[in-house]
Amino acid sequence: MIQATYSSDMRGQFVKYRPDDVLKSELGSVAISTNPKAGTIRGLHFQVEPFAEEKIITCVQGSIFDVVIDIRPNSKSFGKIATLKLQQGDAIHVYLPKGLAHGFQTLEVNTIVQYFITSEYSPGHSYAINPLGDLGIVWPLKEFLVSDRDSNGISLAEAQLRYAESIQI
Repeated sequence: MIQATYSSDMRGQFVKYRPDDVLKSELGSVAISTNPKAGTIRGLHFQVEPFAEEKIITCVQGSIFDVVIDIRPNSKSFGKIATLKLQQGDAIHVYLPKGLAHGFQTLEVNTIVQYFITSEYSPGHSYAINPLGDLGIVWPLKEFLVSDRDSNGISLAEAQLRYAESIQI
């Protein structure tokens, strides 16, 4: 996690942190995910090499149930799932190295999530793990909206295999 510096006055808040202090490669792009409905599930997404991504995730409006899965074959936390609630104003930013699949469920209407990403999007290297499959994730909101791409995503085992092949293990 990254702790940001907040300052506020009668005009509002100003948040500052340095992504380049954390990211091992140059910042590639910034992405904003706007989510008008509570219960929206996005993910669990990852890209394989040569387009694998480092990310910094921030919830700038509303709140999310954030999910991360380690698909790096040589990692001590290989196959483990971590969850965290992120919300507007908590000054928490999550750093994700390459080899982690990421997703979230919005807990409020009009939730906005911001990403700093080190690689460009490459459809041929991008995958989704089925967030409703056999992972055992207990999503907080039972009424949800999920895309066909995500609900038809690959299994965790297939994701781990694709990532391992991309780094030639």
